Amino acid sequence: MTDITLAVAFALANAFTVSFLNLIVRFAERHANAATGVLIGLLVGLPFMAGAALWLWEPGWWNWKAWALFAASGAIGPSVARVFYFLSIHRLGVPRAVPLISTMPLAAAAMGMAFLGERPGPVVLAGTLLVVVGCMAITSKRGGDKSWSRRDLWLPFASVVTFTLSHVWRKMGLALVPSPILGLTVMSVAGAVCLYLFGGLLSKEQRPRLGTWRAWRIYGVAGLFNAGSVLLHFYALKHGDLTVVIPLASTAPFFSLVLSWIFLRGTDQVTGWIVAGTVLVVLGGALITWRVL
Repeated sequence: MTDITLAVAFALANAFTVSFLNLIVRFAERHANAATGVLIGLLVGLPFMAGAALWLWEPGWWNWKAWALFAASGAIGPSVARVFYFLSIHRLGVPRAVPLISTMPLAAAAMGMAFLGERPGPVVLAGTLLVVVGCMAITSKRGGDKSWSRRDLWLPFASVVTFTLSHVWRKMGLALVPSPILGLTVMSVAGAVCLYLFGGLLSKEQRPRLGTWRAWRIYGVAGLFNAGSVLLHFYALKHGDLTVVIPLASTAPFFSLVLSWIFLRGTDQVTGWIVAGTVLVVLGGALITWRVL
């Protein structure tokens, strides 16, 4: 298989794995808040990743620039970006925050061209735009909007920028040391530490804690899925451009919709906006895949 074929396969596998992760988190939300779930998830996968990194260790992996990039990616990815994400939802509400955060593939395209010299072409950009619009439609919500302030509009965009920077630094780190396992290990350590520190910016109810035994059981399973999904994302970035990987990985809402229909029927309602958004996401993903393959 060619590098671009592997990139597409890993990116779509990442999206599918993330959808399973979302399903598990849907059942786990009664046991702990989201930030605690992220912290537990990072800690659970860490021993396996560290053990694999030590087992597969190569002398060329000791590259302080790559380690710094992986650590920076973990510091702002699972921690700072997610804090901004939670604050966005808290201050603006889901109907306003999530569609704005769904613009991340566009930010990835801009940063990929600016910092990595990627040239995705008009077809890939058109597919990216379809994925973004589809995600906005899937996450849209009508009625019952909460009060909000325009002064808080910077929060979702800060989340988009920090998440995207995390992806850029992962890609740059892999260019120096092409080991997704080492990258994930370093990123998880930095992410867990920074999430615990920056979690103090959240409200008391949303701050990350070590949680209860029940939270560790269910979020532990979610953590293994999360580690697997991030590892797939690393492999996708290793083999393909950021401007291709991020839009394809962003098709996760489509897979989440299918799994919700199968496992949560009667709990989560499927609306016309969700169906329309799903069609756009599928069309965007198909367009990108057709162009790069």
